[in-house]
Amino acid sequence: MTARETQSSPAEVRGDEIEAYGDALRRMAEFAGAAGDEVQQAKYEELAEKLKKGLLTLAFCGHFSAGKSTLVNALIGAELLPSSPIPTTANVVTVRSGEAAAQVVFRAKDGTTTVTPDLPVERLSELAIDGEGVAAIDVTYPVPLLEGKTALVDTPGVDSTDGGHRAATESALHLADVVFFVSDYNHVLSEVNFRFLRMLHRWGKPTYLLVNMIDKHREEEVTFAKFREGLDQALANWRIEPAGVLFLSLREPGHPLSQWRELLGVIEGLKPLREPLLLQSAERSARYLAEQFREFERQKHAAERERLAERAGGTDEAAKLAAERAELEERIAAVRSAGDKRLEAFRERLEPLLANAGITPAETRERVREVLESAQPNFKAGGWFGGAAKTEAERKRRWEELAADLNRQLDANVHAHVLTMLREEAADAGFEGEALESELAAAFKGATAEELRGRVKPGTGADGQATLHVAAEFGAELKASVRREALRLAAAFDERRGPRRQAEASELGEELAELSERQEAAAGLAALEEQARDAEARLLALLPARPESAEAHPALPVPPAPQGQPVPAETGAGSGASTEVEARADAATLGGAAGQVSAAAGAPAAEAEVEAPERRSPQSAAADLLEQGAALLAPVPSMRKQAAGLKEKAERLRRNRFTIALFGAFSAGKSSFANALVGLPALPVSPNPTTATINRVVAPNPEEGYPHGTALIRMKSSEAMLEDVRHSLERLGLAADAIASAGDDMAALLKLAGGLSPDDLHPRGRPHLAFLQAAASGWPRYGELLGRELRAEEAEYRRYVAEEEASCFVASADLHVDSPLTRSGAVLVDTPGADSINARHTGVAFQYIKDADAVLFVTYYNHAFTEADRAFLNQLGSVKDAFELDKMFFVINAADLAASEAELAGVVAHVEGQLLKHGIRKPRLYPVSSLRGLEAKRSGSQEGLDASGLAAFEASFRTFAEDELGGLAAEAARKELERLGGMLDHLLGAASEDASTRLARKRRLLDQAAGLSERLRSSLGETAVQPLLQELGEQLFHLRQRVKFRFGEHFMNAFHPSVLQDDGRDLKKLLQACWADLKRSVGEDLLQELRAAGLRMENQLARLVAERVRKEAEAASLEGFEPAPLPRPELALTADEPFADGPAMEPKRLWSAFRNPKYFFEKDGKAVLRDELETELLRFADGWLSGVRERWGDEAVKSFRNELGKAADAAAAELAEYAAGLEESMRQPGEERQLAEIRQAWTNLQKGNIPLSFPAIV
Repeated sequence: MTARETQSSPAEVRGDEIEAYGDALRRMAEFAGAAGDEVQQAKYEELAEKLKKGLLTLAFCGHFSAGKSTLVNALIGAELLPSSPIPTTANVVTVRSGEAAAQVVFRAKDGTTTVTPDLPVERLSELAIDGEGVAAIDVTYPVPLLEGKTALVDTPGVDSTDGGHRAATESALHLADVVFFVSDYNHVLSEVNFRFLRMLHRWGKPTYLLVNMIDKHREEEVTFAKFREGLDQALANWRIEPAGVLFLSLREPGHPLSQWRELLGVIEGLKPLREPLLLQSAERSARYLAEQFREFERQKHAAERERLAERAGGTDEAAKLAAERAELEERIAAVRSAGDKRLEAFRERLEPLLANAGITPAETRERVREVLESAQPNFKAGGWFGGAAKTEAERKRRWEELAADLNRQLDANVHAHVLTMLREEAADAGFEGEALESELAAAFKGATAEELRGRVKPGTGADGQATLHVAAEFGAELKASVRREALRLAAAFDERRGPRRQAEASELGEELAELSERQEAAAGLAALEEQARDAEARLLALLPARPESAEAHPALPVPPAPQGQPVPAETGAGSGASTEVEARADAATLGGAAGQVSAAAGAPAAEAEVEAPERRSPQSAAADLLEQGAALLAPVPSMRKQAAGLKEKAERLRRNRFTIALFGAFSAGKSSFANALVGLPALPVSPNPTTATINRVVAPNPEEGYPHGTALIRMKSSEAMLEDVRHSLERLGLAADAIASAGDDMAALLKLAGGLSPDDLHPRGRPHLAFLQAAASGWPRYGELLGRELRAEEAEYRRYVAEEEASCFVASADLHVDSPLTRSGAVLVDTPGADSINARHTGVAFQYIKDADAVLFVTYYNHAFTEADRAFLNQLGSVKDAFELDKMFFVINAADLAASEAELAGVVAHVEGQLLKHGIRKPRLYPVSSLRGLEAKRSGSQEGLDASGLAAFEASFRTFAEDELGGLAAEAARKELERLGGMLDHLLGAASEDASTRLARKRRLLDQAAGLSERLRSSLGETAVQPLLQELGEQLFHLRQRVKFRFGEHFMNAFHPSVLQDDGRDLKKLLQACWADLKRSVGEDLLQELRAAGLRMENQLARLVAERVRKEAEAASLEGFEPAPLPRPELALTADEPFADGPAMEPKRLWSAFRNPKYFFEKDGKAVLRDELETELLRFADGWLSGVRERWGDEAVKSFRNELGKAADAAAAELAEYAAGLEESMRQPGEERQLAEIRQAWTNLQKGNIPLSFPAIV
């Protein structure tokens, strides 16, 4: 036999191995099918069929709108798949090379599927977005890249809350040989991305990370090297090792950082590895499916497992139960031996006491010698002449004195201590009182003379040695007697503890029996688990062994790093302009940018800068009008108070700044948009979240030491920082007692977060951990600055607001910028992202919504609204109609990313539809490219400004500021002039009256003032406030209904598939974190709705008070006098967090509803738990709302009465001064002529045209 005949080629070997693997997969399918697992059976069959076809499958995954479908279309070379910034792909689409055709698997409502082959590919745009009626799509199309048995797979977004989308993506992954994970540049560091990449890593799928839209990168904002370093570090932190990282720009294929050719090279490099990759993928998918099969086997006995788990107290209780049993048996043994141990302990205390007690001191020993002496035969009392009776009497006396002395010594040195010990023992046994004392007295009577005398042996001498011996015997005998009685009594007392010990032993015995049952259940659980693992092992045994070689684990092609050099931002396809941008050194700093706005002759910015000083705002024009009116009224005695009021209102208008508040999620481009409005790169911009503080852009204030480019940094107070840290610790699940034990020690509080693992946190807990880590890092440097105000130059300002270890200590920052916008008196407020940890200060955000002159909400062109966005938009929608003007503007930033006008129109329509869902109808919605707008302003390009969309926005915004907002100030001024003009008419009419008529008029007016005040104060009954209370009741009712309607959304955001993945983390801990997050989000929804309700309550209060004053003033016939308009009242309405004290949810209840991710998201678990938690939370919320209604009702009634009281005082005082002025004016010569001149001047003032031009903000 020749060598050729005896040896096989590598291709033949791989072919044999593939065939063997295919056979094994089919056997595994049969095994799974025989066990009843049709799902894994079908997947094993699909794997076997895939091996047979030899199709190398490359799957493209990523979050919604990351550009997956666009990328697949680019690789195909045709627009086959629907692609849009709006989420499109709803099912799995597989593309292979071949004649143009599509095979579609349709899904009926009952779950059955039918295959329709040879559909035209033109229908793909329609079919790919049908997630319900279409199960899968298989497309063939002539694609050179896919020749050689290669297929591309497009999948739904991995961040979908739809269980069907999730299942579709996973079904694609088990057939994928290589995964390309697509993320857009701004969201590459998303938690969802890393969790999915971790899951792929655990699965063993070779994965390439594709960072799309690299054209968004701006080297002047963050260097590419730093961006790449941050990305690599994040991947390392998550322990993710992708096969490679590539950067792409499908909009700008020629972008210097785009690696399109490298991507094609990677795909071409994978094709020769097709067979090794097929085998590797088949093996890893087979093992992953075996894990799913084990889960199926576990679910076969789900009911029995639940029963056993409930009996065992959990699913992982065996070791814990063994430890509990050992502890319980020790306690039972301790109870049984407690009596003996107690007596032994008593004896151990008694013996030292007796041993150390001295009861025969020298004096006593002398008495012993005397009694021994009297016991001698030759002893006679009184010498030789003493008789027998006298001698015996002396002996008796001596013995009695000795007994008394010994008893005294015994009582003092022994009995007192022993009785204390015995009383303690008796008290512990529950034996006290007279009976005890009687028993103790009977036990310790001491020694009698006769007892002592009987203890001395006849013939005992009376010398010193004998005396010591007898004294010692007496002491020992007496102590022995005490010992016997003390131990007898201690034992008797201990017997009284018997019933208690018996009850305790019985109770412990019952616990032991219950524990035995739990251990038996745990053993049953372990047996079921072992049974499932055994089934998995028997399934895996069908897999042939593969050698640990390079052939078994092929080396994947590694893409090189981008070779192109990053360049400053250039005007792109969507901008409609091509301009040269200043050097990065200028663009990156205010110092380099200052004064450059007007560099281009004839530019709009330059015109605005020239014209701004000559144009007056409507507020300024109204202030001028009021000041002129005040000057006219000043000489009129009866109008002095009104003149002062006009002057005060004018001053208030001049002091007031035009406040523009920007809102939006992180990375929405708020700071970039603010820079475009200002016309300078004022605020730091980065693809990573930076705005963690409130940034205000204001005009320079050189007088106070703040010229252009400087900033006022307000550090948080120590109390505020402590509150923020405690709040974040609570959000991370730290025990309340642990937080409380740290007190106000910041270092101790920050140390508590040191041991937390990101894996155990809900995604919305991660920013809190990052905040605490930043605080811990910055505490040594910035902790001592808390509570201070700092002056910062530009570079230092950027550090304070952009570097987390500094910004977490900052409350707010005022950046002083010289620009047309700030020069006009406007203040631009850039708020923290709606999804930042500072978003917990939603009361502050609401105050900005309420008080700002304009509210701008910025969203990014191809990003769906985040949960924080949706919550904020709900709040905007709920208060939109409560304002006198619609002051809300909505901006779709980065509109230059649009591939066409049609796509842009589609995105605008989509965002408009989303806003409508949040109750925002007919929004002022503008697509803008802030980047292109800023470039156009700085280069002086009107064409670029128009193309960026910023010109259209600013024109509309200026119309709002001048015609609408400015019109309010002008209208208020006109009404005030009209009111006071009427009073002037009456004064002019009265000027011709004689003195007596005027005095009579004065008295009538004073009487009317008193009457008006009295009527206002008397109209404070329940009927008057009923409309206010009715409004409160209606607001709270509808508030609850709206929160209930949104509960499902809150639930799915908290219990999200990306959080509850079976990826090795502690799902029980994560379930508790999800429950905590649900309470937080529903609670915040309630609070936001409540704030909106409070605003409507204020409006109702203002209407009621104004109406009451108007009616009473009309009824009073005030002879031309009209009370001044009242300032808007404010209600002090506060509320605590709804769920701060509950409700609690047992971990067992959560786990019994969850079981596992597959059951929860694809079967009944999700619906069951959602209904249960909704009932629980709304029941608790009802109690909270009831308390709010009571407190707010009391406050509303109190405020109504206070406001009417203030109105009464103000009207009476103004009317009294007006009346007094009538009398004073009688003493002024030429009064009638003077009033006539003033009235004519007043008429001219009223007829004058108020200029309504608002300074340009361009």
